[in-house]
Amino acid sequence: MIQSIPNFHDGYVTGLKVREGGATLYLRQVDGADFNMILEDLEALQIDDFRQGNIISHVDIIAGRLLSANALDRLYEPPHPAATPQYHEKYASFLNGQVERIERGEAQLLVIVPSYGADLLAICRQVHCVAA
Repeated sequence: MIQSIPNFHDGYVTGLKVREGGATLYLRQVDGADFNMILEDLEALQIDDFRQGNIISHVDIIAGRLLSANALDRLYEPPHPAATPQYHEKYASFLNGQVERIERGEAQLLVIVPSYGADLLAICRQVHCVAA
């Protein structure tokens, strides 16, 4: 079940702590309210362009709805183009399996789209957002 999350438009990603099996994102709303976004049973995390002043455009938690396989491309590197077909087939099968898990609600895809800075994707079992 996806938890309803506060509005973080024009807020900030202020930090990230990764631990065994999970991670905590530190977020701040535009009014200064701080939140911890807890990712339980973290499977994959990819963040680009993390810097001072990471401004959030929007945050989305995706589960239990249709998702395209290419939505996960940044999280999982494909095999080298010259790799034998079996590696490409295994990769495609793995990606399709991850997409199906998200569509069935067995995993959640967290997406933070930036206005500036941190561009984040993560797959985990559950996302919780709590006031800090």
